[in-house]
Amino acid sequence: MSTKVEEETGGIIAVSAEEAHEFGCPHCGYRSSYCSMSGGGGAVLRCGECDKTYVALGENVMVSFIGFGSGDEESNYPKLQAHPRRGTPSHGKPDERPEGGGEFFSSRGVGMDYTPGCFVCGGQDGMNSNISAFVQCREAGERVVALFNGKGARLDYRKSEPDYIQVKVGACKEHVTNLQRLHDLTRSVEERVITAEIIAKAIVGE
Repeated sequence: MSTKVEEETGGIIAVSAEEAHEFGCPHCGYRSSYCSMSGGGGAVLRCGECDKTYVALGENVMVSFIGFGSGDEESNYPKLQAHPRRGTPSHGKPDERPEGGGEFFSSRGVGMDYTPGCFVCGGQDGMNSNISAFVQCREAGERVVALFNGKGARLDYRKSEPDYIQVKVGACKEHVTNLQRLHDLTRSVEERVITAEIIAKAIVGE
């Protein structure tokens, strides 16, 4: 049920930054968001799950400095309200796996980054050709790294971005073509997925 404040501002809710951190998006509870604008002790955030916009206000800020809608009407500036999901902790991405097996793995293409050697031959730790791939969650990323049996793969997890997790897979100069093949194979299925079989095909080059 919408509140009077929501109706006046076209659905934009303003909650404290502290409660936004604890309870997530006021619409769905997702913990990660994108900041599109900030100022006057507040930030306009877009939820990474439901894609709805809300405002997070700093300590002792009662009204958003940033307005919405047209004109200068007072009602276009969302006022602080209790978080609609107060008492329900925020949530991240669920630990889901593809129905056909393996793990979700969305490769961004071949680049350069620090990796623990080469996924084909072991190689040397350092700056190598690599692919960076988004995975479902931290637990899924750890399972993906385990598929490489200790060669060439590492988890890139940051507490500040708990739902934007990547696995970095490296290759030495001699095995860049294998790395490109790994990228191509993980994108050739309907869902972007990685399995032990796909890794083996990339290594063998068949």
